[in-house]
Amino acid sequence: MSSAARPAAELSLPGDTPAHPLPRYVAGPAHLLAVTGGVAAHYVAGGIHHHYATGAVEATALGNWQPVTGADLLGLGVHRARAGGSDGSALPPYVLRDVDGQVRDEVRAAAASGGFVLLTGDSTAGKSRTALEAVRAVLPGHLLLAPPRDADLRPLGRAAGEPAYDRHVLWLDDLERYLGPAGLEPSLLTSLTGAGLVVLATLRDERYDTLREVADEVSGEGGPSRMTAETGLRVLNMVEPIVVRRLWSDAELVRVAQADDSRLNEAHAHHGTHGIAEYLAAGPELLAEWRRAARATAKGGHPRGAALVAAAVDLARVGLIGDLPVALLQEVHHGYLRALGGAALRPEPYTEAFAWASQVRYGVASLLMEGEEESTKRPFDYLVDSVARDPEASDVPDSVWLAALKHADDGTRPLIAQVASFSEQWAIAEQAWRPLAEAGVEEAVINYTSAQLFQRLDPSEVEPLLRPVAEAGSAVAQLNLAAVLKMRGADEEAERWWLMAAQAGLVLASFNLYAHYRNKGEEENAETWLRRAAEGGYAAAITTLATLLHTRGDEAEAEPWWQAGAMAGDTEAMYAHGHLLRLRGDGQGELWLRRAAERGHDRAAEILGRVADERGDLSEAEKWWRLAAEAGDTEAANQLGVLLSRRGERAEGAIWYAKAAEGGHQVAMSNLAVWLSDEGDVEGAKEWYRRAGEAGSAEALNNLGVLFRMEGDLAEAEAVLRRAADADDAKGCLNLIDLLICDGRVQEAKPLLLGLLHDPDGAEETITFVELTRRAGRPQVARTILHWAAEAGRLDAAHNLGTHYYLEGMPEEAEHWWRRSAPTVAVSAYNLGTLLSRRGDAEGAASWWRKAADEGHQQAILRLVEQLIDSGETGEAEQRLRPLAGELPEAAFVLGLLLFDKPGGHVEAEYWWQQVEEHGDADTAFGCASYFAERDDEEKTEFWCRKAAEAGHPRAALNLGALLAGRGRLTEAEAWLAEAVRRGLEDAVQPLTRIREILASRRGT
Repeated sequence: MSSAARPAAELSLPGDTPAHPLPRYVAGPAHLLAVTGGVAAHYVAGGIHHHYATGAVEATALGNWQPVTGADLLGLGVHRARAGGSDGSALPPYVLRDVDGQVRDEVRAAAASGGFVLLTGDSTAGKSRTALEAVRAVLPGHLLLAPPRDADLRPLGRAAGEPAYDRHVLWLDDLERYLGPAGLEPSLLTSLTGAGLVVLATLRDERYDTLREVADEVSGEGGPSRMTAETGLRVLNMVEPIVVRRLWSDAELVRVAQADDSRLNEAHAHHGTHGIAEYLAAGPELLAEWRRAARATAKGGHPRGAALVAAAVDLARVGLIGDLPVALLQEVHHGYLRALGGAALRPEPYTEAFAWASQVRYGVASLLMEGEEESTKRPFDYLVDSVARDPEASDVPDSVWLAALKHADDGTRPLIAQVASFSEQWAIAEQAWRPLAEAGVEEAVINYTSAQLFQRLDPSEVEPLLRPVAEAGSAVAQLNLAAVLKMRGADEEAERWWLMAAQAGLVLASFNLYAHYRNKGEEENAETWLRRAAEGGYAAAITTLATLLHTRGDEAEAEPWWQAGAMAGDTEAMYAHGHLLRLRGDGQGELWLRRAAERGHDRAAEILGRVADERGDLSEAEKWWRLAAEAGDTEAANQLGVLLSRRGERAEGAIWYAKAAEGGHQVAMSNLAVWLSDEGDVEGAKEWYRRAGEAGSAEALNNLGVLFRMEGDLAEAEAVLRRAADADDAKGCLNLIDLLICDGRVQEAKPLLLGLLHDPDGAEETITFVELTRRAGRPQVARTILHWAAEAGRLDAAHNLGTHYYLEGMPEEAEHWWRRSAPTVAVSAYNLGTLLSRRGDAEGAASWWRKAADEGHQQAILRLVEQLIDSGETGEAEQRLRPLAGELPEAAFVLGLLLFDKPGGHVEAEYWWQQVEEHGDADTAFGCASYFAERDDEEKTEFWCRKAAEAGHPRAALNLGALLAGRGRLTEAEAWLAEAVRRGLEDAVQPLTRIREILASRRGT
């Protein structure tokens, strides 16, 4: 069996992956109904990635000085924000604050000669992030130390004469924890800044005020609290703090709105009276506290309080936003309390529960905020948003929907109904709309009837309600009436109502007309209405039109529609637009692919993985491929398997190969078979190779044939390899040829090879295969294939056949075939010249070396130059050497020798020898030493011999030792002879022993 036939460790390469198609043209959509009003929120889930510092680290007793650029912001005190950004990070992108210019200027000034920079503000105002982003922007080459809380900072001080700090930042988040006699006190601060250290700190406003109040009000002369407060106050008096405002300015909010991050977008939309940073940072902590509270009071829980918050959150989720009566919360919370464990948790009293839930945390936020009306509460917005985007969150119980409806008025009832509609709670929506519909409110009638239709109720009950509203001119009612008529088969009347709604400007009606006419086979009419719907901005129509044009081959017109669909928010259009942009090298393509992937588009995620892989970012590639693979993309699953396998995680890689293989991915089938074979499961490997072959993979058939041959089943191997060869797989054909030759059926094999040689790729594969068979111990196969190829006129085969004979000890046969290839193949000419030279045919050798040298063969040039020098033709020798001397040290050395013997050539000769010294390897240096040794130039011999020995040449070490011993430098000679022995040169043992005896005798006397 040929080793060429063994499957590669991984069969999938980035370049092998097929280009993703654009969306296929789909069948016409179902006829659309409409409801009025409502807003749907979209959330993107994402994991948290931790980034660790890299680069130089300096250790101290207080911790390590870490590079600023690799600083872990979360570890340094920045509040974690909710997950969900495009990169899955724990923090959203930084948005510039109005104070950034001032902060960065002061940090820059402090770095120039040492200084103290303090940021103050409310909790979660953004102090820590602002300070650290300033350092990363202004001082990227600095090291940063964040000592433990309450640490003794005195060891950081610098006494007179001690080295100053060089590009170091001391980070003191929550400064009050570092104030005191062993902490940051005025004299130490002066010492630190005087030594060039940047001291960067944050302090909450309430702590700042407390320090002043304690210093003024604590009784008892010299009491510890007062002393600490006074020390801290003196430190604060040494700096003018920079205030970071909790509430963001209009200019800052504009920058937030422009950010491409779902978390910032949500904060901008919902922060209300809170700051952006506060919304992002306080929310996670309140959310965690609420979840921790759902345990027994004996274990520190607040189960009733947690149930009250859950009730408020779910009432808000169903649309009962704003202030909630306390009585309603008490009524609804019982179900949540029972779900937590009920009486077994020993729930706290109502008053205690409300007090806990209403307690203000982090300055302004609480789990239940006070309502504007007396005896009302409302949940902190962040909690509602967090539950809404949590895929594991439970559905709101029906009892809560009903309780909300019972307390709703005509103003809040439509909102509850709309939320129910978006949640596909059509029975709730119907119940919510019914009182308003019965009162004749047009919007309510439309939505009430829509809710009934979505529940697949009898359309005949809906039609009498819709028809008067439709006849009164409501386009939405006309649209829905048409759908009712379509349901009962009245297509012609449905068409009239759709036309009326479309002419009134309702794009959904235009899109329904497109579907209606397409189903009737009226393609021209269908496209007309599709274009109207698309021109009206309906995203599904835009994407459908783009797909239609793409299918038709009209890419020029399709592309602007893809773009329009992407801008309208259609995920498929984002993918297609991004894919097209990327194919032509536009950097915006990746942005659109990222947006599509964040919305769950698996093909976009797979391409993003490939993009990251191409630029070497394997972590990013893994993230996107996992996302796509988990969504069912087989290409991504296979690529993820390859990535994991290449980094040694082959078992997990095989899991993903299996998922892709089960999904029909051919390459994954083969990759899984490789893994199974390596694990000893040959039967499993054969099964997956067989399935891959049936799916069209000729390479898998080749690998399957190889496995059968390894097992000795030659008949099955031949059958499978013939299938691979018939599918034009070169490896399969070559393995079949190999099998036939070994079986003595050369006449069957030869036509197969000759056919293969007509294909340039097949010919190239043949030469590689021959070398592998020779190494595998089947020289007769290699020789036979090469004979056939050479006789067919392949000069590369003739050269390789000559080489084969030479290695087999048959120089006459080698000469025969090299003479065939030498006029065209330079290496054949060189080999032929060398063969003739060894026979003593100097003239013949020179002729072929000259031929090879004219083709640029470097070793041929050097051999020809030797002959030219020996024959006194130094001019031509120099001419041949000069183009080669710049890249080949041996040529540079010989050129230096030629020039050294010329009048005025010493300087240039020294230049070329300097090049040899700088760029030559150990063998070149040893050759130089040998040359000078033959000419009895001991100084140059020692110089080059030392160069070679230092570069690791064993015999150079021996010769250098002998040379030094002869010159009386026995100690150094002993060292080099010992090195030669260490390098495995036995010839050095005897002289080393002799030198050591001499040295021992000298020491004895």
